[in-house]
Amino acid sequence: MYVVVGGGLAGLSAAARLREAGHEVRVFEASDAVGGRARTVDTAGDPLERFPHYVSPTADALPSLAADLGLGDRIARRRGRTARYRDGVVHRLDAPWERLAYPGTGVVDAVRFVRLTRAVRALDDASDDGSDGSVSRADLDATTAERFVVDRASRTTYEGYVEPDLRAAFGDRAGEVSAAWLAPWLRSWAARNRRGTAVDYVDGSTGRLVDAIIESIGEGAVRTGSRVIRVDPVGGRGGTDAAGGRVGSDAAVAVTVETPAGRRIVECAGVVVAGGPSTLRDVSGVDPGVEAVPGTCALVTTAEPIVDSWRMTVEPGALSGGGDAPFGTLLAHTDLVPPARYGGEHLTYLVGRGGGPADGDDGSVRDRWLSALEDLFPSFSREDVRSIHVARDPAAAVARSPGERVPVDLAAAGIPGVTYAGPGSHVDPFGGSPEARVAAGVAAAEALMDPGTPTEAGAVMDAETATNSGTTADHGTTVDPEPTADPASERDGSGFEWG
Repeated sequence: MYVVVGGGLAGLSAAARLREAGHEVRVFEASDAVGGRARTVDTAGDPLERFPHYVSPTADALPSLAADLGLGDRIARRRGRTARYRDGVVHRLDAPWERLAYPGTGVVDAVRFVRLTRAVRALDDASDDGSDGSVSRADLDATTAERFVVDRASRTTYEGYVEPDLRAAFGDRAGEVSAAWLAPWLRSWAARNRRGTAVDYVDGSTGRLVDAIIESIGEGAVRTGSRVIRVDPVGGRGGTDAAGGRVGSDAAVAVTVETPAGRRIVECAGVVVAGGPSTLRDVSGVDPGVEAVPGTCALVTTAEPIVDSWRMTVEPGALSGGGDAPFGTLLAHTDLVPPARYGGEHLTYLVGRGGGPADGDDGSVRDRWLSALEDLFPSFSREDVRSIHVARDPAAAVARSPGERVPVDLAAAGIPGVTYAGPGSHVDPFGGSPEARVAAGVAAAEALMDPGTPTEAGAVMDAETATNSGTTADHGTTVDPEPTADPASERDGSGFEWG
């Protein structure tokens, strides 16, 4: 039996892969429901995710999982228009002539940006070290996005094209982010045409995918309201389980769980930690070396559309007084999907500026964010709002610096039989994307079933220095001394027959 810590999309994807391979699996979710960011809210029609769940047409992991679960025909595609809000004006950015007219940049910067885009797109065919003369992945992860663009294009190219989106995602930490972030971002720019950009999504919400995963692994395999507080390798219990899967490198794992019925210790073949960096640190003692950027999202329902583009980035300093809006991006869902699917109402996501403050209760967040909308769009009135749902994610993104990377297989950190499916790894380097979360869950499950198989290019930590002695491993990752299981905890199989 394997254990998955966290019932979000990454954790459920890991559980589905383990179950597909014939293994028993148990999922422990601390909150009262699974789904994480994919949990839905009710509308006047179809349910909708609390956070936006759009994927690129080049995505593979999420559509493959959907197809495996019989939902391949539920992956829909539409084109959405994109824009930026600057100096009180909405500027369309889809057609080449619209980008040329964008204020703050000129023809020279536009040409430089196109060249930069082509160079980064060449990554798919480049050698690992750039010896063929092209940009390489090593080049991108050796410096920050800001430095890379300034050096290879210009300062105005960075400030006019890149910085607004980078700050919308990471806030004040934008200047720390690795240039590896540029690759998927620039590819999305290159995919635009005068009709917008192609966008895929799960028709009827990603909740359909969550429900299908639960059905595939069995409702009895999931326990909500149960927080994993520790995972401990148990030496000398290597071998195979009933399905012939390998049990870690040379150890099984004891999982300590806080449940409504008390504390339990569940012994298992291995563990997937599918939470943020802080969850990994809390349950394993491993310091991942990266920090999560918290995020807040509000789903606003109105009688009329707020904006006429699918995606709009709000530039810093956009408010009339020169301050930043509390949200960095507007995503008009019903500009992409017909409002008729939602009872004729219009739904818009307001995505908080990365790491930005969202202090106070949901009511105070609603008040500040609706005030900002009224400031940005004089024709908008909060009287038109029919509902607003606020959701928060403590690990909405990871502002990963150059060279930082959390390993998928934690054996190198002295935690055999444990893998990581959260943001900050090479599979999900920056967080936020549903495609990356599914891919991270699958990769962690496969690494757990076949430990020792390479899951990423390049050594992340030195196994000889990353031991359970409190020493510092490569890339600044530290490992605390191995904790011991609480002898007062009750050991469990686990059949979940708890009070």
